[in-house]
Amino acid sequence: MDTWTIGRNESQRVLERLLTEAAGNGTGAVCFDYFDTLVTRTVPPEYTKRMAANLLSLCCGGKIDPEALYRERAGLERRICEQRAATGGELEFYLHEFGGRFLEVLRCRFGDVFPGWQEERFTGLLLDVELQVETAVQRPLPEVVEVLAGLKREGVKTVLISDFYLPSSHFTPMLAAHGLPDLFDHIFVSADHGLAKGSGRMYDKVCDELGCRPGQLIMIGDNPHADIEMAGRRGIVPIHVVNPGRQEFYRSWKADQIDIEAAFARSLSVMAPETVFKEMAHSLFLFIYRLFSRLSKRGASDAFFFSKEGEFLKRLFEQFQQQLFGRQVINSHYLLASRKATFLASLGPLDREDFRRLFNHYRTISCRDFLLSLNLEEPLAKRISDQAGQEFDKRFDNFPESEAFQALKGTPLFQEVYEQKRTEQRRNFVLYLESFGVDLPEKGLTIVDVGWKGSIQDNIYHILGGDTEVSGFYVGSLIASERSGSNRKAGLLFDDTPTLSPYFHVYNNNRSLYEMVLGASHGSADGYYTGEQFQALGDGHRKVIGREVKTGAGTIHVATLDLPEERHLFETVIGPLQQELFKGVVSQIRTCIESACLLPDPQWFARRHARMVFTPRAAEIEFFERLYHLENFGVFEYTNFETGETLPIHTRISNLIHVIKSKTALESGIWPPIILRRLGVGFYRHIDGYRRHKRVFRQ
Repeated sequence: MDTWTIGRNESQRVLERLLTEAAGNGTGAVCFDYFDTLVTRTVPPEYTKRMAANLLSLCCGGKIDPEALYRERAGLERRICEQRAATGGELEFYLHEFGGRFLEVLRCRFGDVFPGWQEERFTGLLLDVELQVETAVQRPLPEVVEVLAGLKREGVKTVLISDFYLPSSHFTPMLAAHGLPDLFDHIFVSADHGLAKGSGRMYDKVCDELGCRPGQLIMIGDNPHADIEMAGRRGIVPIHVVNPGRQEFYRSWKADQIDIEAAFARSLSVMAPETVFKEMAHSLFLFIYRLFSRLSKRGASDAFFFSKEGEFLKRLFEQFQQQLFGRQVINSHYLLASRKATFLASLGPLDREDFRRLFNHYRTISCRDFLLSLNLEEPLAKRISDQAGQEFDKRFDNFPESEAFQALKGTPLFQEVYEQKRTEQRRNFVLYLESFGVDLPEKGLTIVDVGWKGSIQDNIYHILGGDTEVSGFYVGSLIASERSGSNRKAGLLFDDTPTLSPYFHVYNNNRSLYEMVLGASHGSADGYYTGEQFQALGDGHRKVIGREVKTGAGTIHVATLDLPEERHLFETVIGPLQQELFKGVVSQIRTCIESACLLPDPQWFARRHARMVFTPRAAEIEFFERLYHLENFGVFEYTNFETGETLPIHTRISNLIHVIKSKTALESGIWPPIILRRLGVGFYRHIDGYRRHKRVFRQ
């Protein structure tokens, strides 16, 4: 028996011997084992099952502890293997046959922890999770791959034979992740045939399938019994792969030796070095992780991501599930919605409507601001204002109490247009929402957005008549209105209700950064129309059809605003930044698998975010200054973060004194480094950031 010791540069010797055997002895095929022959793992083999248990626990919202899942799986595996052996079968279990019994055991032991899941779906999840774990921890052995590729180049038939519980439907994709399938002419996996190398029966199957004698095969593997002894008993020529370093690694490995914080920090090395606000990838990963955990715990099957910020969040959410579970456990939908697009549809008849959801946040507005917030086209809004005898652009300090507001409401044209468009928009939005095929009365509406007050959620809650349970999950929730038992809201990174969440002052600092980073590839939603209604809008508007939705009552056209300025900003600035952040999140998801779903503690993530907002680099402040966005509800104007003109020295000194003495000068909601630069004292950001950091982390 020949021995091939990994790490001694023996690949050329082995290849030459195999080619000689093939040429001189009429070798039918060279067969390779897989685990610890062709690939090794970064963790001991049994630990992969603990990693899979952690993912399953996450998938069921933590309703079963990972250790309990692992324990129940191990017990069932043992019983199945014993039952097979007692009836003359292999001492093995196969995962695709295991799922139904495992689900039954879990339900008997822990209740309906996977509500509504059938055996087929649960088994598919088990297989996919196992595939994701194995792919994440496997590393090809270059020496062996080199020999395999050399044989293939010389036209020698190559065969993979593995005793493993994953069927080829999932074993082949595992090979594909390492670029290996094309190097084999045949693949035999015990789970496909119910036969194993350990009993020798798989070798009989291989000879039958290939139409060759055992003596024409060479078997290369690491297992002394299955790959060497049993192959030799069948008359197959064995070559024993020995990897002392790897076996010692498995024996000495301990789970607590994984430096989780270092691993997550290294995960951002895939991003371009010059990327600004790089740590935002940490915060976005944490949000997506918490989002999935909350939704799975609630048993949610569908989540609606609101435009525009939801476009990138949805992409991250889908990637998170695909990498961890190999599938979409929770369906995600992209809903084109905005405050402006949904506000009018949410209102009641004019004689009973007080518009408080607008006036609670915007009181100093004009007739123009009010009418455009109702999503009326500007020419029509101007006609209504003129009919009421009011100045279109004049802003009133308290518009709800002004004569102008009363005059507008008393105008026949306004009364007619208001009722017509209110009912049209409500009908069209409901048809649009129903087109997603989710049973909202039964399941409720689960929404995801960047957040703050949750105004769009409130609008939709009222559109649905308050009869549908609506649950909103946000990056942050601040002064959220209309929270109730059937209209729930939660900020997953920061929330001020019922008390300030941990590290609130870190994640709440510079909320505009979230909004800008999460920009979308399209304009803001701007109404819901039938084809005839959209044509009736005429010219002079900037609406385009963002989506056409076929419904039982006809086609609904979802309009979006087409703003060249916003499109240019996304294509040149935001889009490229998102690509880098996406790389960082993908890398962290992989790290999450490799660390068995163990994350750094919340303070670690908060410190990373604090670096961005408390002590930003000059390049990051300059980047942020170049950003801008359009306010298109309540007030209609562009907001930018530019510093402005250079101030004289005496003004700068006066501003510095004011900043030092005042407790509110830097608390307007604008990012403090921007305020300080506008005041001409940008250097003070270092001192202010240090103080903020110290207040939060107490050191």
